[in-house]
Amino acid sequence: MNVFKKIISAAMVLCIASMIFSGCVTDYEISDIEKEISENIGVKNAIVFPVYTEFKGEDGYTDRIWTAKIPDSGIEFHVIDDYHWGMESVTNYLKNDYDEAVLAYIETQLPKFEYIKTSTYKKDGIFYGEITGKYENLQELKACHDELENIKKAFDDLGYDNLQIAYQIEYVHPLRNITDYVIDDGDTWGNTKSIDSFEDMKKEYITTVLDYRYEDLQSFSPEEIKSSLDNYMYPVGIYRGNQTDKSLYDESDIEYYDDIIANKYAYGISFGSLYEILKRENMNPEGDYWHYSFTGADGSVYEISYDFNDYPFTDSYSETRNGYYYIKDGEKVPMNYYFYNHFTESEVYNMTGLNIIF
Repeated sequence: MNVFKKIISAAMVLCIASMIFSGCVTDYEISDIEKEISENIGVKNAIVFPVYTEFKGEDGYTDRIWTAKIPDSGIEFHVIDDYHWGMESVTNYLKNDYDEAVLAYIETQLPKFEYIKTSTYKKDGIFYGEITGKYENLQELKACHDELENIKKAFDDLGYDNLQIAYQIEYVHPLRNITDYVIDDGDTWGNTKSIDSFEDMKKEYITTVLDYRYEDLQSFSPEEIKSSLDNYMYPVGIYRGNQTDKSLYDESDIEYYDDIIANKYAYGISFGSLYEILKRENMNPEGDYWHYSFTGADGSVYEISYDFNDYPFTDSYSETRNGYYYIKDGEKVPMNYYFYNHFTESEVYNMTGLNIIF
């Protein structure tokens, strides 16, 4: 009986192991690839080569690449049978590089643009492509948006009206590349099949400027600022009541600022926004939003600057990185993490005595 139980147990272990390592996978055949191309990609006349190739992806799993060709144009593209680790086991699904292959084919036929550009390349036999653009102000952002609309029209004019190419429009602001961590607040991502509206792009830009305060807000109208803050998740207010327990705060004792916000990723109050709060609360900071000093509620002298970004941070996972700090009574105080240039509610309170809410 014990031997029988051991045999059953061993069989169950092997079965479970087989399920884990084989997972929920589909063995795709050429007919499945043809169906994928016809129904999901929308190309009706593609010819699928009968033999697939294999390559090991960066995740360590071996994928299968099926090659297809459109007879009229000669465009070759691929359907990739992508194997990867799912939630609990190995799984696979079909993806393709059709849009990127088409972009590579028509790239030389596209008009030249001033603010955006296309790029394509092949890696491991697969096409990759994207559109990138950069802006520094509202006028350049509008130009990027207009050029995205124009390149979409160019796709349509060439007969590829459903082309879906990823784009990223980068906001080139003063703090973007100060540390190893790229601050991409104000960037816009999307694809040419569904381009973000200019109003949505402008909202990202304005809220980023409101967060860091490194640009003159006079360039925006009160209406633009108000519109950008509609439904913003982290407005900033100050508690004027006498309660010390935050759960007992009365909403009527909280005064919200019209144009001061916390970071959209919940990092807190930026160096620049704290300067603006200190001014409005008559704490008389000396300097400007970029570099200033003030006397705190505890009598300490604080000096804060976006230029204070060369403090050496070390941890057990990576090499030393330079990052942000501030000065308290002449001593450097590192931020909680190397790329943080925002303060939490409690940090603001400890320095200023102000009960900031966001």
